[in-house]
Amino acid sequence: MEQRNSHNRAPHQLPAGRHGLPRAFVVSNQRERILDAVLQAASRSGYAAMRIEDVIAVAGVSRRTFYDHFANKEEAFLAAYELVLDQLLSGVTSAFATGETWTSRVRRGLAAFLNLLAAEPVLAQVCVVEALAAGPRALARRSAAMEAFQALLQPPPDDTLATSTAPPVAVEAIVGGIYEVIYSRVTSQRTDELPTLLPSLLHSALLPFVGPEVAAAEYQRVTRSAAARAVPTP
Repeated sequence: MEQRNSHNRAPHQLPAGRHGLPRAFVVSNQRERILDAVLQAASRSGYAAMRIEDVIAVAGVSRRTFYDHFANKEEAFLAAYELVLDQLLSGVTSAFATGETWTSRVRRGLAAFLNLLAAEPVLAQVCVVEALAAGPRALARRSAAMEAFQALLQPPPDDTLATSTAPPVAVEAIVGGIYEVIYSRVTSQRTDELPTLLPSLLHSALLPFVGPEVAAAEYQRVTRSAAARAVPTP
């Protein structure tokens, strides 16, 4: 473990030298610090420009410690990206499960997705932008995540509001379109605007399945709900 003056040690760093901490705890702490540093460095510099030196400087670990955990920066990025996707998918599916109807489930899941990204701009940058530059393995993992989101947009056969079906390529286009809208906000440093897009994105997601009247009604309902929350309490 690197020798470091305790007065210069960041709160997340372990004390230098002999500390009596279990090795499993030390290894876990080091890995978490490296993964967090990868997210910070990739978000700040971009994956292509990110260097291992940037990661170890932020994490407060030595180069040897980095290589004890990861073979290279791609391996470290993939591990961090996997954590981000797991967090997003877990949040979306949990919110999706709370809806009483498929329409409400889509609304809740999409709202959770937009809110999570807006609350964590670093994660949004890594997940939406930098993953595209991280090579074929990251792209494959991104494709698997997109397919998971696409599955949520397939209404069950017994849904009373879903009067139409859409081929898989249409659902893929819907998810891809939503992704592109989010991408444009993240790359223009407007991630905080994402929750305000819920009415329009929900309308686009529902329209092929429920028709224009129901989709428009959902749009109006979500818009009114957002406006009501924005009104300050006297």
